[in-house]
Amino acid sequence: MRYALRELRGGLRGFHVFVACIALGVMAIAGVGSVAASLGEGMAREGRNLLGGDVAFLLFQREAKPDELAFLRSRGEVSVVGTMRGMARAADGKLALVEMKAVDGTYPSIGELTLDPALPVNELLSEREGVFGAAADPTLLARLELKIGDVVSVGDARFQIRSAVEAEPDKLGVGVGFGPRFLVSYDALHATGLIQPGSLVRWNYRVKLPDNASDERAVNALMEDARAAEPQAGWEIRSRSNASPQLERNIDRFTQFLTLVGLAALLVGGVGVANAVKSHIDRRLDVIAALKALGATGGDVFAIYLTQVIVLAALGSAIGLAAGAALPFVVVGLFGKLLPLPVLPAIHPTELALSLVYGLLTAL
Repeated sequence: MRYALRELRGGLRGFHVFVACIALGVMAIAGVGSVAASLGEGMAREGRNLLGGDVAFLLFQREAKPDELAFLRSRGEVSVVGTMRGMARAADGKLALVEMKAVDGTYPSIGELTLDPALPVNELLSEREGVFGAAADPTLLARLELKIGDVVSVGDARFQIRSAVEAEPDKLGVGVGFGPRFLVSYDALHATGLIQPGSLVRWNYRVKLPDNASDERAVNALMEDARAAEPQAGWEIRSRSNASPQLERNIDRFTQFLTLVGLAALLVGGVGVANAVKSHIDRRLDVIAALKALGATGGDVFAIYLTQVIVLAALGSAIGLAAGAALPFVVVGLFGKLLPLPVLPAIHPTELALSLVYGLLTAL
């Protein structure tokens, strides 16, 4: 060990590629794992906002029956959200596909809806002289060349655009849309005439539990009671800990893909590692010969240079770990306001340890 370290003090000539290959590969794996873990923690923390309640009951192509709705209201505050696609038609005949989102007067029961200009939801969506109010995504306004106060038609109903939607607390929980958001009232969606047998409409009944009964046990109890009380309802039940399963699956797949990319980069870097080690050994052949002449065994020589490789691999891994651990903080600092996903930056020992193991194994 002492001789190996003494040689390393002579400089790292030829080992810069070695250290760089290990550092970059470890940084890629550690960074991807840390960002994914930070994203998972952020989604868990914002679960109620993403879901719009503590528990959500989803029904497709039909609304809840009176007895089903009564059961939900007996357990907490219920808000209703209906989503479907429609075609918005401007006065000049221009058309655009929109993601309609119909809400009741309690929306949003959790989180904050950001509008420009800011208006109370009831005032925003109220009906005036046969024209309903609506809020539209700025993308829709630009696409149809509309401004606040203009009127568009969807189905049989007419809507005056009274505000632009800047942020929705439950946007990610609702799912991926194919068009810009068009926020309307529950009554307005029915007035469009688009809800017909077979229409692709999804109803989301969100239950907000009382503050004194909103722990995980109460959430699980409500889910079990709902399955027992309404076994034929056919609803999909989600809790705040599983607010957007499709999004979580997509994130998991993307994380696995990027981790494989990092592993591939690390393995390709292994070629550079092997070349660097071989070049170093070739330059030290005279030193190895001198050691052998002084009585060193083959095992002693092997141990000396193996120690050097381990020390340099540890150095490269440490550099990669530091960069990878800092990546979630850098992402939030630079792009926090632009990210549509909640990221909670933190140090994640499990992901860092895994990347360290990969780095050391590649070096050896």
